[in-house]
Amino acid sequence: MTQDCRQVLIELLFLSLYLDNKLSMAEDDVFGEALESLGWESPYPRDKFIFSAFGEARQVATDAIRTEDFLNSRTGVIRRDGQEGEAMTWLSRVLGSDGISKEEKRFLELLEARLYPEA
Repeated sequence: MTQDCRQVLIELLFLSLYLDNKLSMAEDDVFGEALESLGWESPYPRDKFIFSAFGEARQVATDAIRTEDFLNSRTGVIRRDGQEGEAMTWLSRVLGSDGISKEEKRFLELLEARLYPEA
């Protein structure tokens, strides 16, 4: 996985956590697993990126148009790198760790439609 794809996936994970306005311990644990599994290969410190990505996800989540643009640009990077399966796996694991709400299910469906448009 490229560093660009890794960063995009982290951004999508943060956005996904805003969907039901509830962060559970289970989600937090699996999110931490995802961060460790994905690794980090950038001179830019991961902690600084995470702080920035968290803030951006919070802002994007409040506006439907910004959310659409955000999803389109981020899923394009994942598709370019051929990491659709890994992205859907981590997002499903994080969101499903405490049960999937209607909002989370809709988010996963939107992502799947963008990641697998010809399906």
